Amino acid sequence: MTDLLLYEINELQNNYKSVLKNVADKVFLSDTLAILDEINIFWQRNKNLVHCALSYLSKPYHTYVFTAASILDIDDNEHYPFLCFGDYHIWDDPIYEYINMATRSTSKDFDDELKGLIVDIINENIKILERINDKVLIFPIRMVSDIERKLVANAANQFFLSMFVEPPESVGEYLKQFNTIEDVECSLRENIKHMIIFDENENRVDNLIDRFNKFKSSAILPISLESSDAKIFWFTIIGYLSQAIDIMLTCSAYRFVPYVRYGVAFNYLLIISSNSPNLSEIDLWQFKFVISHVLHNCFDKEKYASIALDEFIENIHKNEFEKKVFEDLQINNISIKTPDVTKTTEIITRHLKEAFSIIN
Repeated sequence: MTDLLLYEINELQNNYKSVLKNVADKVFLSDTLAILDEINIFWQRNKNLVHCALSYLSKPYHTYVFTAASILDIDDNEHYPFLCFGDYHIWDDPIYEYINMATRSTSKDFDDELKGLIVDIINENIKILERINDKVLIFPIRMVSDIERKLVANAANQFFLSMFVEPPESVGEYLKQFNTIEDVECSLRENIKHMIIFDENENRVDNLIDRFNKFKSSAILPISLESSDAKIFWFTIIGYLSQAIDIMLTCSAYRFVPYVRYGVAFNYLLIISSNSPNLSEIDLWQFKFVISHVLHNCFDKEKYASIALDEFIENIHKNEFEKKVFEDLQINNISIKTPDVTKTTEIITRHLKEAFSIIN
């Protein structure tokens, strides 16, 4: 990346911080959407610069994108494991998604929850820009990408319909054909039932019907809960599938590695990417995507966050942590086709201890 481009990026980040601070105290005013539209206008106005930055940031698959999350919680030190792999790091700002949801929602409870979440995102983004802006860049990469929304929607619906033993010809046909969750469950392919997740904390031992009913009883959705089970099931799963396809296509286009903390999003992105053999170079980021998820889940934030961030990053690079982890995985024949979470966790933990022997 050239010095001029780096300067432009830094200016863009500073300008975005000003926009966020300007709207932070106004979100709960009556014309909320008009206020939040300032954010969308800002990114649309700077779309070409963002494209340029994303295209020339680093070598292919050496930039990690923290995505499929509502916030990157730096008070909880989530940035520490995120900064362990890669040369550059991007927080995929999701504010625009929630603004779009608010424009389509028909539920007051959902709208109220959404406004609270948007306030949290704005405040967390400001923290990132003030405290670690030289280490984590904020871009709404899926918003500014050239991936067509219609392409994503069509692919998600096609995948959804393929989950059935006798696939309906369309979503409209599906909604006519099915009503209760029992109707849906008995028509799904057996090998897909255990892959379907509604919530990260659900008990995977329970059957699909029980898991769906528990999810439905507590979920706050932008559609009426008086809708049929079939519609709620479709709306929920299509959201996860659309997100996974969007992330897959965007990261493949920019040659980034998705860093996904949230277990449900990880599940659907793994399913989608494993069923997209024709997408070029997918194997170059899929394994890194899986390993970074394991890293996030086994990382001891309390222990390593006691180290100053600059010192932590210096040790990670000086000890070639990422290189050693992936070399060790190869030696142990661990791959996307032959995974071993327990051994992977052992390898990651061991190399972290070696890099930071002073605190272990």
